[in-house]
Amino acid sequence: MPRPARVICVGHTAFDRVYRVSAWPLGSAKVRATGFRESGGGMAANAAAAIAQLGGLAHFWGPAGDDALADAMARELAGYGVDVSGLHRVAGSASSHSAILVDERGERLIVGVRGAVLTAEAEWLPLATMDGADAVLVDVRWPVGARKVLRAARERGVATVLDADVAERDVLHGLVQMADYVIFSEPGLEAFADQRGVDALVGAAGPHLRMAAVTRGSLGVEWIEPQHSPHAQRLPALSIGKAVDTTGAGDVFHGAFALAIAERQSTHDALRFANAAAALKCEREGARSVPSRAAVERALSR
Repeated sequence: MPRPARVICVGHTAFDRVYRVSAWPLGSAKVRATGFRESGGGMAANAAAAIAQLGGLAHFWGPAGDDALADAMARELAGYGVDVSGLHRVAGSASSHSAILVDERGERLIVGVRGAVLTAEAEWLPLATMDGADAVLVDVRWPVGARKVLRAARERGVATVLDADVAERDVLHGLVQMADYVIFSEPGLEAFADQRGVDALVGAAGPHLRMAAVTRGSLGVEWIEPQHSPHAQRLPALSIGKAVDTTGAGDVFHGAFALAIAERQSTHDALRFANAAAALKCEREGARSVPSRAAVERALSR
């Protein structure tokens, strides 16, 4: 049998404290939590956990503090089967952490503290070990590292995927110009182009861009392939039962898409796979409660 596809995920790792509530008020109030859990988080780290659970070989590269939170994050990621040898401790720094409220509809409110490590330099990145990788996924939280890895991947002919969530506009524009596949969140697309429509995706086209997409939650995903057609295509969201928790659904989407591209699936098939994996994750509590590969494939066969 061929080896599983190997994907390197570069960017943010965090530690999440998640509170289950009925709803959150608009004004000052005390809110009773009906549930609580702690787990790792962060865009690239969540994507790496998803890739490992979906059958890929996942590596995480990114900075963390030299604190107990970093120890906990490394242990948990390794427990999912992620190679964490590229989780770099920055001396004297604190790790990122978040408080997350999840309501009865499965919607979430995130209050995050991003550690100063996200301004760290990237000389330590093990770029030589990128040889043999099938794809690279970067997020926007650690731009210095993302740029360095995207350049190295381009030199090696490794496919690159950008998780284009909200960031400063110059950061987004710079990274979009360097990536092969760009997937925006709706807020990320607005931060990039002041637009919600598909016309904004046309403006995302860089010299190497193969696809630009925007995920729209329950409305599915919209994308263009500028090298083939300027017209947008749409894929509806997979119908599921009750949404329990949407936390991490976007990260699962990006991880599943990167794995499918690493497996040499077509863009359309990769989006279908990611769409199904993200939807099924919403039926489960926790950002890293990822459906099995078999469950995703069964959903796609219906």
